[in-house]
Amino acid sequence: MVKKLFKFILLKTKLKKIDSLDISIKSLMGKNISVAKGSTIDSKSSIGDFTYIGKNCNITKTSIGRYCSIANNVSIGQGEHDLNKISTNSLFYDNNSYEVLTKQPCNIGNDVWIGTDVVILRGVSIGDGAVIGANSVVTKDVPSFAIVAGSPARLLRYRFDDEKQKKILESSWWNQDIGGAKSLILELEKC
Repeated sequence: MVKKLFKFILLKTKLKKIDSLDISIKSLMGKNISVAKGSTIDSKSSIGDFTYIGKNCNITKTSIGRYCSIANNVSIGQGEHDLNKISTNSLFYDNNSYEVLTKQPCNIGNDVWIGTDVVILRGVSIGDGAVIGANSVVTKDVPSFAIVAGSPARLLRYRFDDEKQKKILESSWWNQDIGGAKSLILELEKC
């Protein structure tokens, strides 16, 4: 009963389709967000409009842009133990272990596609329009429109040439609602 009531309230407030109870309401900043069953999102994360998050994802201290597509079993910004300490066990940390393990936030740009089973390490930023191939481990920042894959993830190529990238970034189509975004995308595809 509580689950149905929670879902009803979310759906009525900002047109969200939330199938998981393991997410913080604070993270649901945008509208038309979809989060599938089994996903966990902490209160220090934020999700932009029109973003989809698949099943069994685990996201901590991450800002996610608009129009992103995140597949199943993706982990973003999980805790990392300090390898310079004598013991890596968090029982020996002086401060709140969660804060120590997650001290650097992650940032996912707009219109990013993250494939199944991807792991994005603490503090990594993913640029607008980037694509992360399935089963990748992302250990460093990914530029806008880059396609990366592997473990560790490596740059395969860019989706567009420099001129088209510039036009897309200048348009900032992702700041529009769906109708305006479609119009801008149609114009950009003619270039």
